[in-house]
Amino acid sequence: MAETRTTTSHYAVQKVRRADWLQYWKDNQRVKVTAESVEMVDTPRRMKRGVMVSADGDAPSLNLDANLHSIEPGVVSTIHRHSWDAIMFVNQGSGWTEVNGRRYEWRPWDTIYLPANAWHRHGGSGDRPAEYVTFSVQPMVELFGMAFLEDGGDTPYEELPGPPVTTHGMTGNDPYSRRVARLHDHQLAMEETRILTPFEDVPFRVQPRGARSGFMVDKTIGHRTQGITTVMHQLAPGLYQSKHRHGGEAWLYCVKGEGYTIIDGERVDWKAGDLVVVDHWAWHQHFNASETEISSIIRVHNFDTLYFAMAALLAPLNLLEEPEKLDAPPDISSIEWPDYDQGRPSA
Repeated sequence: MAETRTTTSHYAVQKVRRADWLQYWKDNQRVKVTAESVEMVDTPRRMKRGVMVSADGDAPSLNLDANLHSIEPGVVSTIHRHSWDAIMFVNQGSGWTEVNGRRYEWRPWDTIYLPANAWHRHGGSGDRPAEYVTFSVQPMVELFGMAFLEDGGDTPYEELPGPPVTTHGMTGNDPYSRRVARLHDHQLAMEETRILTPFEDVPFRVQPRGARSGFMVDKTIGHRTQGITTVMHQLAPGLYQSKHRHGGEAWLYCVKGEGYTIIDGERVDWKAGDLVVVDHWAWHQHFNASETEISSIIRVHNFDTLYFAMAALLAPLNLLEEPEKLDAPPDISSIEWPDYDQGRPSA
């Protein structure tokens, strides 16, 4: 029998381990990734990929990742699946994504949700390359030791193995049977998720903070995710959103226009195609730098898992904090907004 031989105490091990982990996280934090810094590289999936934030491009994260993808007209990617979910936001061009055998057509500013364990492949259409950005919880799932990826090549969906299935049919009232039943019901609920959100279906509303916002992926509009949620904020010409801070990161991707975000007193300028990562507990406020055009930014959170767990574990600490009186633009109800899809590219 092997014997444990160590002279290091539990206390010392934990202190070093925690300090090393925090230093790793600090060393790899990103604040801004510019569009022109993203290098597009050919991949075996017959598509190009450019890493914005991901360990695959030596820019690791512990929560979310972001990648840029492009596919040529008429090209069909390989099919694959993975144990984390992801969001696609289409920047330009047109195409389709097949999810578990069902095809969804998309065009600029549409959003596709890719559930965990769902087989999916993509195809380009139209007369120019299609481009989309993805956000996923891959780093979180890898951190939990549950990340897997399976590439099916060109195998037809009908010939691919099915998803993991939770046992069902136990009707007892004992703890084990109740767990089996609960997890099976949860799996069925997750399978009913929405996949495609056409941009014209995004429910935009003017918010008290000063932006016009609409969910693109969220449980309120039918999605069942591992926690990822996405909203588009539109800032009126020359205006801004009220400052706030929260207990988790906010990832901001500029779709159109230009502006800047003040993060703990430091100004970070952004334009279309740039990504800004706002650290947890950092006070931040977004501004539109144009006096004539709307600025549109996507905000991505991993809210319904990590943040909800943190809220319970850290209570009574409030994970969302705003000034006692919102410093939003005055009388935003009277703002005359341009068309909500102003600047949306044609397919």
